[in-house]
Amino acid sequence: MDPSFWNSRFDRDHFVYGASPNAFIAAQIAHLPKDGTVLDLAGGEGRNAIYLAREGYDVTLLDYSEVALKKAVAWAKREGVALRTQHADLTTWTPERTYDAVVASFVHLPVQWQPQLYETMQAALAPGGTLIAEWFRPEQRTDGYTSGGPPNADMMMTADELRGAFPHEGIELLSEPIVSLDEGPGHSGPAAVVRLVWTRPSET
Repeated sequence: MDPSFWNSRFDRDHFVYGASPNAFIAAQIAHLPKDGTVLDLAGGEGRNAIYLAREGYDVTLLDYSEVALKKAVAWAKREGVALRTQHADLTTWTPERTYDAVVASFVHLPVQWQPQLYETMQAALAPGGTLIAEWFRPEQRTDGYTSGGPPNADMMMTADELRGAFPHEGIELLSEPIVSLDEGPGHSGPAAVVRLVWTRPSET
């Protein structure tokens, strides 16, 4: 994939998706082990990563945009928090280690790479580790919501798709609410989303 789109999108004086964490991720951090390791997958300018670092987690921010990662590093320095970064393309990246948790907010890929995304999320989790993720669902386009998201409905996820991709025994929460997003100019207003909390079964 070509990173130029995201580099151009993030090349702004402001934070495109705001400076506050994704509300669903922030509400679910009780699922995460205190002081654990967290991978913020395709985390952009670092709004979730910085929040989790402030909360005491050992955070790695992965993104394909060098511009976004530079903004996140500068932000972490201003905040006085530690932040690891990794520049990678999710369509080709393979985790070399595992984490206690993976967080992802609105990580949308073309349909041919979605199964790989789900596999990568699971592979990046240590046994007993938890994924907290939120996506737009197709109704974001078909029902005319204008709060953000990719242009094509087939780049969005459904609860049924996620049930098929993640083993049922690990699903702790799976819902399809209508929410109000307040995530900077990039995500603002009512939105049709799907939310997942999934824990990788511990090895026996």
